[in-house]
Amino acid sequence: MRRIERSGRPALVRYRGGAQGEAPIEDYSTGDPVELRIGTGAVPPGIDRTLYEMEIGEQRTLVIPPEDAYGYHDQQGVQVYPRAYIKGGDALEKGSIFGWTNPASGQQLPVRVLKADADYLTVDFNHPLAGKTLEYWLELIDIRST
Repeated sequence: MRRIERSGRPALVRYRGGAQGEAPIEDYSTGDPVELRIGTGAVPPGIDRTLYEMEIGEQRTLVIPPEDAYGYHDQQGVQVYPRAYIKGGDALEKGSIFGWTNPASGQQLPVRVLKADADYLTVDFNHPLAGKTLEYWLELIDIRST
């Protein structure tokens, strides 16, 4: 199957992984496969490119550098906001993770609180895996036509 024929198609996949050297944060290696749309940005670029290349039934273990995963940690992604500006901000503390809706895309993002004082929260908009090399095991079960 050529690369263009897979773009936008749902792939049925089993997978397990996370940051290299750490315990997996995702494990869909057993049971029903997960459906991922190829070429839509649903997964990091390193995984997406591999799904274009794999044969149905094939298994692979990938080591994905930050530039092909969630990028490098960007200090500009760390911002300070008054607690009152963030819904539920009064209950957040250092280490809390909450959902933030990107006003431009409407996409929900996980945001981590780095510092919390009486009036302000320092939050990190970088993906929790930004700056990390990932290691994933993939098994391509099938690619659907629509």
